[in-house]
Amino acid sequence: MGLFKKLFGQKSVINEQLIGVWLTDPKDKLTISTLGNVKMVFSEKGDLIYDIIEGDKTQRINMTFRTEGDILISDQPSHPKKERTKFEFENKDRLILEFSGEKAVF
Repeated sequence: MGLFKKLFGQKSVINEQLIGVWLTDPKDKLTISTLGNVKMVFSEKGDLIYDIIEGDKTQRINMTFRTEGDILISDQPSHPKKERTKFEFENKDRLILEFSGEKAVF
C-alpha cells in the first residue's frame, strides 16, 4: 500500500444515481412490513439522512455513505459501525437494497 493511501485512506466514491430522495415503495408490502415508511436523502457530499416516519412523528438518523461497486457502505458517526448493503437500480426510478437476503424497494 502506498504512503498516500496509508495516510489518507481510499478516496470516497459515490454512485451519482443514489443522489436525491428515495421513499419506501408503498406498493411493496414486504418493504413496508419490514422497514415501514422510510425516506432516505443522499447528498453529493456523502451525507445520508434516514427518516423513519410514523404518523406525525419522524425519527431521523444522520449518517454518511460511500459506494464500492454495487455495495453501499453507510456509517452512523454517533455510533460508528460500517454497514454494507448491496444495491441496484430498476430503471432509473427504483432503488433496490438487499439486507440479509431480503430486498427493500424504494
